[in-house]
Amino acid sequence: MKRLKYRHLFYGKSIPVMFSLFGVLLLITSVIALDTIKNELGYIYFLIGSIALILLMLAVDYAIIHRLNLDEKKKIAEASPPKWKKFPDRFKKKFRIDKKASLISIAVLIGLELIVAFLVMLSDGVQAMLVSLAILLPVTLICLAVYAVWEHIWTNMDDSAIYTRIEVDHSFKVEYTRGGRKNYRNYIVFYLPDGKYVLEVSAGLVPKNIVVIKYKYFIRWEDADKFI
Repeated sequence: MKRLKYRHLFYGKSIPVMFSLFGVLLLITSVIALDTIKNELGYIYFLIGSIALILLMLAVDYAIIHRLNLDEKKKIAEASPPKWKKFPDRFKKKFRIDKKASLISIAVLIGLELIVAFLVMLSDGVQAMLVSLAILLPVTLICLAVYAVWEHIWTNMDDSAIYTRIEVDHSFKVEYTRGGRKNYRNYIVFYLPDGKYVLEVSAGLVPKNIVVIKYKYFIRWEDADKFI
């Protein structure tokens, strides 16, 4: 469960973290502009100090964001430990991949990359197109291979797989801007005896309950309505 607990170190609150790091970088830039470093050893100390300052700022951000109020401390103290059960065979079919839909998605993705490469060729020539394809296609194939292995693991679970059902306490939204438009990321929150958990909801409705599934060294979570 620790891997879920620390999946989102800053609970999706990237803007305050970015502002704090911007302040640190502004300070570092100001020191460089003053031209007070006179030798190689000074640059080494300055580099070490800059890295330490950035890490310290991240630690402060982490401590502030993870600070628990009295109500949260009470919920953690009263939380029951997860009760793990054998993962039923009837649930395993939920992980079966729609191969036809997957092939269509892969074809669409590669098609879009070829279109991008064609547009690059029209603007910058064949050599630029070949360079873009040499970058895009290997990265795409590696990502697809990793995804295929991941799904293969879950669709071929043996009897050692276990799961637990957890009630979501509440959810919240984090605003971010993409392409000049405001968007939102949804996060769910629940409490266990070892602390507060915050997980991002990738799509769809915010679940009221989730199931956490463990298999060998792997762990994942899903909306409980998908299984129960």
